[in-house]
Amino acid sequence: MPSSQIRLALTLSTAVLLGASAVAQESRARPHVAPSGRVTTSVTFDGRVQRSGAWFPGTPSHSGPSRITIDYGQPHARGRTIFGDLVPYGEVWRVGANWATRLTLDLDVRIGDLDVPRGEYTLFLRPREDGADLIVSLETRQWGTDYDPSRDFGQASMERRALGAATEGMAITLQPNLGGKNEDVPSGTLRVTWGIAEYFTSWKILWP
Repeated sequence: MPSSQIRLALTLSTAVLLGASAVAQESRARPHVAPSGRVTTSVTFDGRVQRSGAWFPGTPSHSGPSRITIDYGQPHARGRTIFGDLVPYGEVWRVGANWATRLTLDLDVRIGDLDVPRGEYTLFLRPREDGADLIVSLETRQWGTDYDPSRDFGQASMERRALGAATEGMAITLQPNLGGKNEDVPSGTLRVTWGIAEYFTSWKILWP
């Protein structure tokens, strides 16, 4: 083979190797994105009605509608055992997939036994066989596995119950109480459901 062709072949080979190396490095740098959709669950309150109406007659009215919102990536079971296997007991989990699960509060809320001021937070979960710790973090908009315990705002205890049938897609819900003894203040239940288990705790609006 002529020397010019040898030099060309070596140049092309080097370029291919360098290109493959760059692709591999870029692949390692990017977080793995699982095939899951982004889901938002929320509860909306008309603050003007709540603050000046039947709940608190005579008190100043709120500026307008307010929300509790949770935004999360929804993973699917696909035949896997979830809690205790895919999601190990005693370890911090992102409560979803891909980007961190975001909690946005337009008003102050008590979650379980933890009072959380209005603002934006990240949620994590430490599941156990008999319950779980819901972790509220001050760090926001990070990748879901980037957990920094020094940024914890606090934790709320969650109970656990077994489900009669498996749930394919993970779901976080904010179920409001409708009437009954808690009708004087907006309240409800926060649920994390996936596989054959559900973790849950209460939530309640805190008016100033």
